[in-house]
Amino acid sequence: MTPPDDPANTLADRRSPSQVSSMDWLGHRSLGPIESGAVLLHAPSHAFQSPGGGEVQLARTARHLDALGVLVRPMNPWADRLEKARILHLFGMSREGLELAKVAQSRGVPVVLSPICWFEPSALAALAGSRLKAASALAAWGVRRAVPRVPGWRKELFRRSDAVLPNSEAEGEQLARLFGLDRRKLRVVPNGVEPTVLGANPEPFRALIGLDEFVLYAGRIEPRKNVLGLVKACEKTRLPLVVVGDPVPGSESYAEQCRGVPLASVTWVPRMDADDPLLASAFAAARVFALPSWFETPGLAALEAALAGCAIVITPFGCTREYFGNWAFYARPDRIQEISKALTEAWEAGRGRTELAEVVHRRYLWATVARRTAEVYDEIAPTG
Repeated sequence: MTPPDDPANTLADRRSPSQVSSMDWLGHRSLGPIESGAVLLHAPSHAFQSPGGGEVQLARTARHLDALGVLVRPMNPWADRLEKARILHLFGMSREGLELAKVAQSRGVPVVLSPICWFEPSALAALAGSRLKAASALAAWGVRRAVPRVPGWRKELFRRSDAVLPNSEAEGEQLARLFGLDRRKLRVVPNGVEPTVLGANPEPFRALIGLDEFVLYAGRIEPRKNVLGLVKACEKTRLPLVVVGDPVPGSESYAEQCRGVPLASVTWVPRMDADDPLLASAFAAARVFALPSWFETPGLAALEAALAGCAIVITPFGCTREYFGNWAFYARPDRIQEISKALTEAWEAGRGRTELAEVVHRRYLWATVARRTAEVYDEIAPTG
């Protein structure tokens, strides 16, 4: 099969799928006045300018809560009055969210927080940008770990939250250890996937890129995701790599570094919407999915790829082992040789990782996530 001259340019002109995406649904639901008793969902105001896993978590949770009959909508800060809300649900931790939590608390509105975070000391050092910044970041982390009583805006946000919904037991335990978070507030709600990837057709994506077997990365191009390390590892193994994603603002030079690795066989494809059928086709086509990031909680794209039957190469940092167990191939982000070895082993194992796919299908569908979230809502703000 002959590949197109420039797959990236071919995709750049492609139209969005006809069905309403989760992101479009959010925009539609934010219109009009707030209905009394609605759950208001909030993410930092800049979040959807470069959407990633946290934004997908918000959008998919919202859509499936709506399907359950839960009155839910993204918060419009220009028009929505918090006192009309049943609950304020914050996705991600930010000072902006803290200020909203203060207002909600003053007006008797319960606050639910999905922190979506992980504090990894090796990542703090590697991504700091300079030795001085790395030393400062590690010192602050060390103080926080040794003395969780130390005040800070994150600690205050946890204090003002009625329920905290980490994506894993490991994340919840870390937050309790670092911030003295009351464990009675913790309700683990995992990340999820859509079951639609199970029926995806691999041929459209294979036809687009001109490859039948390849290593796939899908996500933001930025240092935390360690795309450069993955490209270098694929160069060593001579495995074909397909990268689906765009650089986040400020990471353009990093993306150029990734593109500049000599001898690497990489096909670059622009970012796709999480609901795009062609992205599902990519998961169905790939032999291996790789995410050797500095940490993950646990990596939504990796979960989708696992459900689609890919062999998974992923970082051990974060809560990945809690999700992927012994069914994935783990590689530390700062060890190119380790990533190369994991890629080779995963390539030899190939597709059809049925045990992991069954675990993901049983535990991590968005419908399950929404039900657990709704149970937390009913616990802290019963209706009727």
